Amino acid sequence: MNNIKLDFPILDKKIRDKAITYLDSAASTQKPKQVINSISEFLENSYENVHRGMNTLSIKATDIFERARENVRSFINANSINEVIFTSGATDSINKISQCLPQLLNEGDKIVITELEHHSNYLPWLQIAKKFNFTIEVVNVNENGNVTEQDIINACDQSTKFLALTHMSNVTGQIIDIKKIKEKISSDILIAVDGCQSIAHINIDVQDLDCDFYSFSSHKLYGPSGIGIMFGKEKLLESLEPPSLGGGMINNVSLDSFSYAMLPNKFEAGTPPIEAVAGMNTAVEYLNRINFSDYFEEEKKLRLTLIDHFKSMDEIEFYGYDQEINASSIVSFNVKDKNYNDISTFLDQYGIMIRGGHHCCQPFMKKLEIPGSCRVSFGIYNDLNDIDILVDALSKTIKLLQ
Repeated sequence: MNNIKLDFPILDKKIRDKAITYLDSAASTQKPKQVINSISEFLENSYENVHRGMNTLSIKATDIFERARENVRSFINANSINEVIFTSGATDSINKISQCLPQLLNEGDKIVITELEHHSNYLPWLQIAKKFNFTIEVVNVNENGNVTEQDIINACDQSTKFLALTHMSNVTGQIIDIKKIKEKISSDILIAVDGCQSIAHINIDVQDLDCDFYSFSSHKLYGPSGIGIMFGKEKLLESLEPPSLGGGMINNVSLDSFSYAMLPNKFEAGTPPIEAVAGMNTAVEYLNRINFSDYFEEEKKLRLTLIDHFKSMDEIEFYGYDQEINASSIVSFNVKDKNYNDISTFLDQYGIMIRGGHHCCQPFMKKLEIPGSCRVSFGIYNDLNDIDILVDALSKTIKLLQ
């Protein structure tokens, strides 16, 4: 048994007298008791609105809030806390960036994305491109369901000013080499990275990647939902007007004018989800304490072990596998001639939690000529026993449905 499971109370629960086998971390990770307890403790002992308050509780809450920012800065190796913007999640982060795009691009400039993208890293660019007459080029996946870095590089020409790329596919687990792409394209091209999946499975160093923006959500990183991060290079953020206005992000307001606060507050309008930030802080501290990067190779091994099982099962079709690509923690599959939701529902009877659907990647699904798939995704609490349980239950389900 993976002893880290003991830190996750929900994994000790049962459904229909079956122990929970959680294989849906790409949708959302489960939370360790340390995170759960820290949120409760914060609300009981430290809750107040942050910034500018001079009372004891506000000062205490602000200290925790800003400590979280520093911990996130260190976690992704940002150069400054001014580059760490709290948002409601990665979708919010990406939308904020897209709303700033008219300040950075001109009519006719090209945005490059890929067929791998989650809707959250496709729709904002599509909308803003239509509104301001930018062009979009979509880099297609190959016959194996993967995108090559060279194809992305080749798509960048003199009109290209912006790349919006997933760091790791939420359907196949493919990891895109952002650094390689950055080194091969013009320095004038900005890169925004969707790090929702990669943040929990790769050591992230935004300075080494040299990306201009990096977005992710706490709930994919063993923290609470409702809080995310928008990293942006400091000089770039300083040059931009924020897309949201309100309390907390201003310096001075008169009846006919206003001035912005300094970074990072400039991009944080309104009251933030303070207790969620406190929980995210604990999640980052927890992951640092357990040296969670030690689990990355194990997650890759789990993926390959499951794929090996699937290779021996004639009824299984799986997607995106290629020995030549770097990938981690996610396997998407279907049972031939069976509906993915039916398979997910049957597996639920065994206490197995997977995800069935199009995974907010409909263009990719259409390219694969399927409406959706079953998706297995691993976290730090998974081990080989979980795969044995899944394969056994899946074999029984297939036999039952024959």
